Amino acid sequence: MAKVSVSTQVSAAAEKVWQLAVDLPRQAEWNSMHEGFTGDVPAVLAPGTTFKQRVKLMGMPAEIAWQVAQAEAPGQLELLGDGPMGVKAINHWLIEPSTEGSQITVEMEFSGGALAGPMAMMVEKQARSATQASLAKFAALLA
Repeated sequence: MAKVSVSTQVSAAAEKVWQLAVDLPRQAEWNSMHEGFTGDVPAVLAPGTTFKQRVKLMGMPAEIAWQVAQAEAPGQLELLGDGPMGVKAINHWLIEPSTEGSQITVEMEFSGGALAGPMAMMVEKQARSATQASLAKFAALLA
């Protein structure tokens, strides 16, 4: 299993952070793993909503079928994903108001399939780097 947790502080209010986080078409602007969507892209994310996304990690393209498990504006968003070769993904956003704006924490977890032993460590390292880069771009869009 590979786990990643990355946090940043932004000056934007939690509501503004939430609006950008749930605006799927804007992922191309900040998500370094995002390659595009296949099929319909939902306008609203609510529990049970599904969509498919093409991603690239470690130079390898993959399609993930996401289902929204939790969407509590403006604080928590959790997506559960099914990827190729039995890989399962969890993507959790926590947006907390702070005295200077908002604290954003993105946690990702990958398990199953080919993610055993050394491969899990490689995926974790690459996912952490990609998440840090993505969150930096995300924060810049809120400035």
